[in-house]
Amino acid sequence: MAMYISSRPVRAALLLLSLGLGACETTLDLPEPKHTPRIALQFELSNYDFDFQPPNSNDELARLRRLYVSNSQRVFDLNELKGRRDATVVITDDKGAVVESFEALQSTSPYYDSEQGYYRQTKRLKGEPGRTYTLRASLPGFETVESTLTMPKAAVIESATFTKNQSKSSPNDVRGKLSVTVADDPGAANYYVAFARVVDKDYKLTTGWAEVQVDQDNNGDIVTPEVGQFQLSSLSAISGGGYGTYGFYPYADTNVNGKRFSLNADVRYYPGGCSYSGVCNEAAYMEVFVSSLTREAYNFHLSRQRYNNTDGNPFAEPAPLASNIPNGYGLFGGVTDAVYRIKLQ
Repeated sequence: MAMYISSRPVRAALLLLSLGLGACETTLDLPEPKHTPRIALQFELSNYDFDFQPPNSNDELARLRRLYVSNSQRVFDLNELKGRRDATVVITDDKGAVVESFEALQSTSPYYDSEQGYYRQTKRLKGEPGRTYTLRASLPGFETVESTLTMPKAAVIESATFTKNQSKSSPNDVRGKLSVTVADDPGAANYYVAFARVVDKDYKLTTGWAEVQVDQDNNGDIVTPEVGQFQLSSLSAISGGGYGTYGFYPYADTNVNGKRFSLNADVRYYPGGCSYSGVCNEAAYMEVFVSSLTREAYNFHLSRQRYNNTDGNPFAEPAPLASNIPNGYGLFGGVTDAVYRIKLQ
């Protein structure tokens, strides 16, 4: 297949060969769609404050909860799209008071600017369940955008247990069964996602790879589940570790409204240890996150899963990303974390 793309109408010649039936050629004229440059951003406001990994790390919790700002570009523009450092972004509460502002992160590497487009919260705002917040963002030469959300209630984790499999574990690789039970709120539509990681006795991450993963050796090939299954997501869902880009599984309470539901999975983690300097950060607790999402965040992540499933196939059914940024693109989402700590033996 040969396809030639320019800013003028595109002529694409598709050569189709069929088992001994000869060849046919189809020429398509594809005019470039009209494009109005707009602000594009992603940020999820959380109620939980923890030590983030750097924004270019594998940690999905960290990545989603740092503001990223860029702008849209033409469909046939082949230049690499980069983040923007010149945005002005604030969050106001339901009374109009500014409760958060952001400042652009500066690169720490002379070779690769992995922080471009990322911002840090200057006031470390923690969203309160039930409160309404509005994000306002502006870039020079672009229309200002606003998006409003109401923070969801926290999930009720009734119980969480981890049972170590002694026969399959080693000092550097612990395996076992994770079980989590959640009581759903019957008074609202609820959307969840579940993660787990290990921390030391001071609740700090044990290593740069502290996530609790589904044990593929026991569970076979991991496939993207059908909507309606509650299971453990991967902290490294975006960056290619763990399950690549297929490890983030949002879940709606459509079939369990007002009932208890559970997650049961064979899992594994790396327990950390002591360095040559004598500094120890061995795993002391397993932190289980059951995060309540706003409906907009749920729709965004579900659409991103569909988008990833197209795997760049130009003939796949179109899978546009959901957006809740009027006159712009992206997501302003709310995430209320419930965290259950299991003391490890």
